[in-house]
Amino acid sequence: MIPRLRLLLAILLTFLVIFTGRLMYLQLAMTEQYAVLSTQNFLEERRISPLRGRILARDGTILANNRVAYDLMYTGGEVRRWDRIQYLLDLEGPPAAPDRSRAEEREQGAVLAWNISDSLIPAIEELVADQPNLYLRERIERTYPTNLAAHVVGYTTLADPVRFPGYANDELVGVMGIEAGMEQALFGAAGSKLVELNNRRVELRETELMPAQPGADVRLTIDPTLQRLAEDTLLKARDHINAERRRNRLPEVETVRGAVLAADPRTGEILAMASSPSFDQNVFTRRPSDPEEVNAILQDSLNIPLQNRAVEPYPPASTFKPITSYTLLEHGYTGPNDRYACNGSVTLGGITWRNWTGGFRGNYTSADALADSCNTYYWHAAMDTPDFTRGWAPFIRDLTADARLFGLGDIIDVGLPEEKPGRIPDEQWVREATGEPWYPGYTLNTSIGQGDVLSTPLQILQTTMIIANEGRLAKPHLVKAIGDEEVPVEEEIIPGRHWRSLKEGMRRMVTDHGSNRYLGPASGIPLEISGKTGTAENSSGTNLEHVWFMSYAPREEPEIALVVFLENGGSSSAVAVPAARDFYVGYLGIEEE
Repeated sequence: MIPRLRLLLAILLTFLVIFTGRLMYLQLAMTEQYAVLSTQNFLEERRISPLRGRILARDGTILANNRVAYDLMYTGGEVRRWDRIQYLLDLEGPPAAPDRSRAEEREQGAVLAWNISDSLIPAIEELVADQPNLYLRERIERTYPTNLAAHVVGYTTLADPVRFPGYANDELVGVMGIEAGMEQALFGAAGSKLVELNNRRVELRETELMPAQPGADVRLTIDPTLQRLAEDTLLKARDHINAERRRNRLPEVETVRGAVLAADPRTGEILAMASSPSFDQNVFTRRPSDPEEVNAILQDSLNIPLQNRAVEPYPPASTFKPITSYTLLEHGYTGPNDRYACNGSVTLGGITWRNWTGGFRGNYTSADALADSCNTYYWHAAMDTPDFTRGWAPFIRDLTADARLFGLGDIIDVGLPEEKPGRIPDEQWVREATGEPWYPGYTLNTSIGQGDVLSTPLQILQTTMIIANEGRLAKPHLVKAIGDEEVPVEEEIIPGRHWRSLKEGMRRMVTDHGSNRYLGPASGIPLEISGKTGTAENSSGTNLEHVWFMSYAPREEPEIALVVFLENGGSSSAVAVPAARDFYVGYLGIEEE
């Protein structure tokens, strides 16, 4: 009996020693580690999202703003007084449990109700106050109160950390326009805080570790009155387009596709940049979003409403001719008074190249050719330059270099990620694209802005500004100030001795030809307007040509430069010029019946 008792005591003593040793180890050796784990159970570091900066027009009109939105969130489990919550928020069925496979719902819970009205917030707060699995999430929603300049302003989306690394799920990030182009300034910098939680993960208190830095307001050069006028000009252009379509026995269109841009050539400030069709930015930022409204915009493959046509490339057609005149004159290939025939066609390599009109119209100077937009003048002049038949000859080398000097072939960089560079084809591009050398026929096409030349309405606006100011360029820009700091304007000088010849041609294009009745002395508009039309071939061959009109006013000391571009307009004189008249009438405040 005693040996058995001794054995039992020995076993008990052994267990006691082991237990005591383990307890001492946990209390002494593991104290620091378990203290950290214990702290982590009720202290959690969280990100503080900054308030996004606003986007303003030049006069302070708010184009993009923030509003506080409240959503009812649910983390799962039993919900009390659900019938009352349902009634107040007009909800159906039981609360849907969070989808744990989605990071956002795993972290924040499922959304039971979006955008709860301010009047209901006190009642909902009272109903969820003692329910840890329900809470009101405070969220910032981006709003666009005027819907002006939608393509310029752009819009935001809720960040997806996979697509937008460095952002939290509920933060706003720009995906288009100035919202995207000025993202860094608008976003600001995130902060952090330490949040104390109880065992049910209900917040008890918080301590700010690093404050968030709010984003800066971005003030644009856009004039709201002129922007609205530009957008209305595009809407009204449908009448001009459809009149031309009726003349060509084509069905009428409901939607205008095009752009209108206006700038102050003295400062480089873009006063209006309108693209049609436009869209409602709030469709993409309002929560919950309406799938039908979103799809109506995204799936419109014919009109592509999200495309900013002001910065998309198109054949510039005759709006390129002032650059060709510049090259011919400034490099001494022709003089201001040298004359070439403006006849019906030229022949090169067995191919006939036709003017826009048949017959002989006279022997033209450079100004004459610009005024009447004579293709054959430019072809005769080009064919008369040294080594023309060699293909990549001195004249075409100078012309492509000058086109880039005017800003074609590269982005101007006004802060819009959507801006395209266009294209100024050269010998290398042709070899890479076709495997062939540069042929003289390419020079003839390029000299009148056709063939493979592509430019954006923004680039044509800059070209207009350079000519208006006789070579002095205040670079076009959209951002006037970031916060309280004005953005400096870049300036440069385009050298030249023959600006007056270019300006005389553009003046006479309005005063002496078909544009006279719309914009010249015969129109009754009390403003001396100089301009140049352009009619671009449509490569699809299934519709009317694209039409252009570039202009500035007044003739001396110009204060405004204007570009009108309309897809499939048909006739620049019958469509683009009348549309420009609509803008100038509004600009001058003329009342017309």
